[in-house]
Amino acid sequence: MKRKTLCFLLAALLLVSLSGCAGLGGGPAAQETAAPSAETPAPDEPAGVEITLKGDSISARGKGVNVSGSVVTITKPGEYVVRGTLNDGRLIVNTGGQAGDVLITLDGAELRCSTDSAIYVAQADEVDLILAPGSRNVVVSGTEADAAAHNEQSSGAAIYAEDDLDIKGEGSLEIAGYINNGVTCKDDLCLKGGEITVTATNNGLRASESVQISGGTISVTAGNDGVKSTSAAKEGKGFIEISGGSLTVSCSGDGVSAETELTVSGGSVTVTTTGGELLTSSKGLKAKTGLTVSGGELTISSFDHCLRSAAAMTISGGSITGVSADGKGLSAEGALLITDGALDLTAVSDGVFSEVSLVVQGGTLNIAAGGDGLKAGSKVTGFETPVGELLIEGGEIRVTAGEDPIDAKASLRVNGGSVLAIGTSKVLKNFGGDSAQRFLAWSFSGAKNNTVTISVDSAELMSLTAGYGFNTVLFSAPELTAGSTYTVSNGINSAKLALD
Repeated sequence: MKRKTLCFLLAALLLVSLSGCAGLGGGPAAQETAAPSAETPAPDEPAGVEITLKGDSISARGKGVNVSGSVVTITKPGEYVVRGTLNDGRLIVNTGGQAGDVLITLDGAELRCSTDSAIYVAQADEVDLILAPGSRNVVVSGTEADAAAHNEQSSGAAIYAEDDLDIKGEGSLEIAGYINNGVTCKDDLCLKGGEITVTATNNGLRASESVQISGGTISVTAGNDGVKSTSAAKEGKGFIEISGGSLTVSCSGDGVSAETELTVSGGSVTVTTTGGELLTSSKGLKAKTGLTVSGGELTISSFDHCLRSAAAMTISGGSITGVSADGKGLSAEGALLITDGALDLTAVSDGVFSEVSLVVQGGTLNIAAGGDGLKAGSKVTGFETPVGELLIEGGEIRVTAGEDPIDAKASLRVNGGSVLAIGTSKVLKNFGGDSAQRFLAWSFSGAKNNTVTISVDSAELMSLTAGYGFNTVLFSAPELTAGSTYTVSNGINSAKLALD
């Protein structure tokens, strides 16, 4: 955590006590509970210091709190309880160099600030925002009119933390960042519980070093990115990790964007991205150094790619249902490995793509792609050596494509799994090669919505409904036997092929 000198702390506390939202007046520096008289029994002490919001003023019962007009500053680690409504003011946390966490329970609290962050963590080891069971809490910066006039030079967030911030509990929290972001955290942002709703003109949840979601029901509506991490300055930081809870994002930019690693191991993630005139990226999930899905349930409707990694990507579990309006289903600049999981992808461009290598070892893949279905490598020119290896070793794969159903620029091997792929190919590119598993390739035509069936001796082996017109059918499965004759049918016509 950040440490500052005593002189800097004293100066900062003085400035904080004099500052606040525009137009906020001064007030008593602090309020503490008077000692009870001998004749009057002392009331039960609350679990934490009580802060009561009273419209245009604030009262505090206990130590560690300074009040100036409609700005309240927490100055010591400890437990605090906030209740009531603040029309235009701020809650500030500044504990200086003191060790210890600040635990703030919001129990029916509504904080609004017209010109800045309604909750601002200037300095603390860590701040926990705890949502009291059954409580409804609201934190707002700016107004809806500010949202309509938003520009990229705007700054601030409804909740702004210079240090670690955890949000948890069993109540609800409505966050509206009409000036800029919903939540901005310069360190680690952890969401562990509660019903959290975020509306922001810019980013919904933004943290520099990490965003970790392990619980709660979280809904984000944002004018730019939904959830993002931004800094890889520290080793091992810049990541996003989703291990539980429910996350729903609707935004114009990227749904979930990690500066380094993005990992989904549990919970449910629903993302809708719509694009925008000034936005260059509108992907569902995006990572710069690696994207891994090992569990959870993902439902993606994206303007751009559904899942995109600027490095490697691994799918080893969970389920992914994705629709891309103007991009790819899965896209990786590095190696793409699928070992398990259920994928159901519809993309206007390629279905599953790696610029380096694509390996499928297991899982269930249903791919509908306007471009190529499964693709490894990009076009090369001149005397460059083609790059793009595609290896299928397991799984159950169905591909319907507007172009090549399977396209490997360097090599394609099928050593296991069941594969039925149909599309439009000028030539049957590299299918089979030095594969260990037998395969069949037909020049066989059909139309969109035809059901293609592969059978032997009237027994159906595999079928697929065409999403596009096609002239090529590729099939490989462990049960293919030399000397047998196999039939492909589209419900209207059929063709036979004997396997040598």
